[in-house]
Amino acid sequence: MSQSIPTPDGLPVLGNALAVGRDPFSYVEEATREHGPVFRVSIPGLSFVCYADPELVERALVTERDRYRKDPRELELLGDLLGDGLLTARGETWDRGREQVQPAFYPGRLREYADVMVAETERTVAGWHGGEHVDVHAQARDLTLSIVAATMFGIDGVEETAVVARAADAITSRFEPSRIPVEVPLWVPTPANRRFERAVDDLETVIDRLLERREGVDSSERVSDDSPDLLSTLLSAADAGALTETDVRDQLLTMLLAGHETTAIALTYALALLATHPDEQERVVREVREADDLSSETPLPQTDRVVREALRLYPPVYMLFRQTTTADTVAGYEIPAGTRVVLPQWGIHRDGRYYDDPLAFRPDRWTAELRAELPDFAYFPFGGGPRQCIGRRFALLELRLALATVLREVRLESTSSTDLSPAPALTARPEGPVWLRVRR
Repeated sequence: MSQSIPTPDGLPVLGNALAVGRDPFSYVEEATREHGPVFRVSIPGLSFVCYADPELVERALVTERDRYRKDPRELELLGDLLGDGLLTARGETWDRGREQVQPAFYPGRLREYADVMVAETERTVAGWHGGEHVDVHAQARDLTLSIVAATMFGIDGVEETAVVARAADAITSRFEPSRIPVEVPLWVPTPANRRFERAVDDLETVIDRLLERREGVDSSERVSDDSPDLLSTLLSAADAGALTETDVRDQLLTMLLAGHETTAIALTYALALLATHPDEQERVVREVREADDLSSETPLPQTDRVVREALRLYPPVYMLFRQTTTADTVAGYEIPAGTRVVLPQWGIHRDGRYYDDPLAFRPDRWTAELRAELPDFAYFPFGGGPRQCIGRRFALLELRLALATVLREVRLESTSSTDLSPAPALTARPEGPVWLRVRR
């Protein structure tokens, strides 16, 4: 007979809702220490089982993935915005979409994108003045959005960056557990729901404008004449009947949001961590200033370790959500069909079973020995299995080149108002502005 899944103590009716809402990051860490790698979290209308163990994550994403699917709740919430984009599509629709999007991330294309990433970052940093305080999160958002526009859409910048930023905030707010302990349907006219609906309308308008602008862009002004950008590929597929107009718009919306938001968050934390650890920053500064140039082929081992460590401590996507399609037995517990399952990057990445001094920012922990010893899913900032983030290599290249370009030009210092506290929403974005002082 299987054991009963442990459940942290909660309140009558509300269960664990208030504790999770106050701080879901610490909650997962503490519950894992107290109850082990498998435990149930009870929230009115939204109970789930947490798999806080690399082998169990691998089971859900890889070895027994046929027993699991993406959580329908997440698909429903995001589907109102992203339709059948890669984040939300399933089955043949997902296969077809991935087939059309994949060429945009081939290694040869990434080499072409590198020059754009460096140039856009240089343009951003050129606007920073010595002694000035900059909100690096806002700056990183604008930067990554401009890189997506140039590489994926073949246009020079997105004029509506403020609109996209507000829309991203409204969308991620829909997933904040701290707002109310009972989930409110989208049709209820709460302030958060109204902001979400406006965000959907605003982003659709942005896509319309991008498509209109693209019609006026001469092919000689695009990233490459020989290899079409993602938008060209999608439009060609639509002309050939492989995709519908709706399919194209869904993929573009997905790339517009997912292609810039998570990378901006990761870049923000990496820069802020270096600003609060000046010795580590100096090591990166020396490395990048000794490099002859910055490209996809430039070896930057210290910069790479900083990126990896920042993604460990502050994974932008801090939990993955799945649902069992059939019953499964996990670590001695019977998990019924239809159970919502959470796979917490945040908790596993900060687990002392896998990392010494796990809350410390220590880029040099990433030795070849550690990487060889770590279980596969003790580190999974981009997910895993067939639905691993398609833009993983793009994001890693963008992070290393943006970080290197910034520190080739300036040094950054923390201030009394530098705050790295994450907000528990769709992503672990910073709770507020992240102010750093520029020194030239």
